[in-house]
Amino acid sequence: MQGIRAVSLRMTFSEGEWFYMKSELWRRVDVQVSLFTAVIVAILSYSIFMVQYRITYNDMLRSLNDQVEHIYSYIGERMDTDTFKHISGPGDVQKEDYQKMHDRFQRVKEITGVMYLYTAKMNDDGEFVYVVDCLDPVDADFRYPGDPIEREIYPDMQRALNGERVLPDKIKKTDWGKIFITYLPIYEGEEIIGVVGIEFRADHQYQVYQNLRRVLPVFILLFSLAASLVSRYLFRRISNPFYRDMSNMDYLTRLKNRNAYQLDMKNRIAAKKEKDTGFILIDLNSLKHINDTMGHETGDRYITCISQAYLNMGQEDGIMYRIGGDEFAVVIPGASEEKIRSFAGRLEAEFEKLAFMPGLTFAWGAAIYDADTDNDLFSTCRRADKNMYTKKQKFYEDRMKREDEDGIVGQAVKERAKGQ
Repeated sequence: MQGIRAVSLRMTFSEGEWFYMKSELWRRVDVQVSLFTAVIVAILSYSIFMVQYRITYNDMLRSLNDQVEHIYSYIGERMDTDTFKHISGPGDVQKEDYQKMHDRFQRVKEITGVMYLYTAKMNDDGEFVYVVDCLDPVDADFRYPGDPIEREIYPDMQRALNGERVLPDKIKKTDWGKIFITYLPIYEGEEIIGVVGIEFRADHQYQVYQNLRRVLPVFILLFSLAASLVSRYLFRRISNPFYRDMSNMDYLTRLKNRNAYQLDMKNRIAAKKEKDTGFILIDLNSLKHINDTMGHETGDRYITCISQAYLNMGQEDGIMYRIGGDEFAVVIPGASEEKIRSFAGRLEAEFEKLAFMPGLTFAWGAAIYDADTDNDLFSTCRRADKNMYTKKQKFYEDRMKREDEDGIVGQAVKERAKGQ
């Protein structure tokens, strides 16, 4: 029972830790900037594409409409409306007037490159039928006079018969392919007696549009991802130094401050870089005594000894933060006990060179992240802090012992001098 409870508690903690890390990740300024940039770039990319596409598409429609107007004008000027009204059945294709009109339509098709050109009218039964088709009679798609018009184009043809000029505006999918289609009324005086149908092939335009629809999301995704990465890089290279100077820098020591330490640790946790992260916690001995007896200027000079010692070492092995008045933390990625001892030894050697009076020392303690022991990097830091205070306590105990011994020796000397 206790084992089950322990597992349950461990699972609950893991879920809570996951939620914490997730929430902290979304709070990071660089993540927010990169996501915001990605969204803006995606919206702009889509908008630019759509605007450009619509401009190109509308230019193409204007060109088609101009071509339609020329064809319509040419046919209208040469249309024999009397012949048109009397053509009604397949046998009329042998008539000379039909053949003249048919030949004229064929020449227009060859010159302009239209897909289909034909005329239609409504018969006595209220159905639309073909009148003159531009195709050759031997063509399988040829329509004889009186053949019924396909039902799917009835609505547009009815609009033309009502006097509306139905011009190309979108690609229409039909059984005979993708087309731009237009219907224009045929007048005899003020009366509308039929319809001219003009169809342009749109398979190429349709395929281009479909390809763009498939490629566009990928393009926008890649472009947004690139913009996100670039914005994050630039933010860290440009914005972060300014931000650090404003709120993350300790001006006395020229080290990162406690705020920067908290932010860096949260970022490190979010990035799952806890493994082998080492901490050295440092506390200056007797700073308060020096401040009280020699003034804060001397105390500040004492503080800068430790920071300058670190800066003189170079900053390859670790990052030092001033996290309190006389407290410092060093974060060492890829740490080992040997690496920590080496760092501390070099720091002590540099510090001794800068010490401007006897008795200036510091206590330090270290710890390396252990997934079985530490909840997070802050737990590791607390272990290092505890180790440091153990050494600091021993320092003060040793000093008190020396002072007591010095006091006893001094008293003995005084008594001996008095006896003489």
